[in-house]
Amino acid sequence: MGDSETISRPADTMRERAGESRLKMWFLISANRWLVTGIFSVGAYATLLALHLFGPSAARQLVTTSGVASLFGSVVIALVTSITLVLSIAQFVLSQEIGPLGEQETRMENETDFRNDVERTAGIAVAPAEPSRFLRTLIETADARARTLKRAVSDENDLREIERYAEGLLDHSRTVSDDLTGTDFGSFDVLLPVLNYNYSWKIFAARNLKAKYADSLPAEADAAFDDLIEALRFFAPAREHFKTHYVQWEIINISRGVLYGAMPSLSVAAYMILVFDPTGLSGTALLGIDAAFLLVSALFVFTLLPFAVVLAHVLRILTMIQRTLAIGPFVLRESDQLETARYDELAALEDRRGGP
Repeated sequence: MGDSETISRPADTMRERAGESRLKMWFLISANRWLVTGIFSVGAYATLLALHLFGPSAARQLVTTSGVASLFGSVVIALVTSITLVLSIAQFVLSQEIGPLGEQETRMENETDFRNDVERTAGIAVAPAEPSRFLRTLIETADARARTLKRAVSDENDLREIERYAEGLLDHSRTVSDDLTGTDFGSFDVLLPVLNYNYSWKIFAARNLKAKYADSLPAEADAAFDDLIEALRFFAPAREHFKTHYVQWEIINISRGVLYGAMPSLSVAAYMILVFDPTGLSGTALLGIDAAFLLVSALFVFTLLPFAVVLAHVLRILTMIQRTLAIGPFVLRESDQLETARYDELAALEDRRGGP
C-alpha cells in the first residue's frame, strides 16, 4: 500500500456496504414479518386475478369441472406435509434446549466465562444482562481503546491515518449505540445494529495499520492497538450467540404462526372439497371478474397463509445468515475500503526473499 493511500471508511450500514437498494433490504430484513406475510398473500391474489383477466381463461370451468376439489385436495396434502416439517424443525430447536445436567452446566460455565472475560477487559464489576446493553458495553469498551489510540498518535503528523481510523470507529460506534438504545430482545431491532457494526473490517484495518506503521509507532499506540483488537474480538462470539438465540426465537414464531393458521386453512380446504358449489355464483361478476373465481381465489390464498408465514420469516433468517457467515477478521465481500486497508505482506515477503 503506497504512502498516498489511506484507509477509506466503509459505509455505516450493511445495506450500503452490500450495495443493495433500500426497498430490497427493507423487504428482506427490516419490515415487520406479518406485513411481509400480507404482501405475499396480496401478491398471490393479484397474480391470480391478473392471469384471469389477461390470460386465456374461462370461468365456466369452475362449474363444469372438478378443478376446485382437486385444487384444494392438493392444498390439504401440502398443508399436512408442511406442518409436519415445521413441527420437526421446532422439535430440533427444543432438543437443543433440553439436555442432561452436565450439558447445561457446561453451557452455563461457557457463558459465565465469556462474561467474566468481557468484564475483565472492560474494567467493570458486572456486565449488563440485557442483550442490547451488553452489546453497547462491548462497543463502549472498543471506543475507550480507540480514544487511547487516538491520543497516542495525535502528536505524530505521519500517523494521521491511524487517527482518522480511530475517529471513524468512534463515529460509527455512536450511531450503532444509539440504534441499540431502548431495544428489547425478540425484535429484530436488537440484531440489525449489530449487523451494521462491521467489526471484521475494523479488526482487519487495525492489524494492517499496526503492521504498516510498526517502525514508527509509539509504545503506547502499539499497546493501544493490541487492546483495541482484543476488545473488538469479543464482538464476534457475542454477535453469534445472540444471532443463534434470535434464529431459535424466529423458528418458534414460525411454528406458532403455522400452527395458528393450520386448522382454519384445513377447514376451508375441507369445505371447498366437500360442499362448495360454484354454480350458485355463476353468472355474477364484480369489476368484470366472475364472482365464483374471486371467491375461490381468495379462499385458495387464505389456505396458503401458513406458507406465507414461513416464507416471510425464512427470508429474513437466510438474509441475516448470509450477511454474517464469516466470524472474526474475515470479510467475504471485496470492496474499495478493504483494498485500501490491505497491507501488502506478500510483496514484503518477496522483497526479503530477493524477488519472486
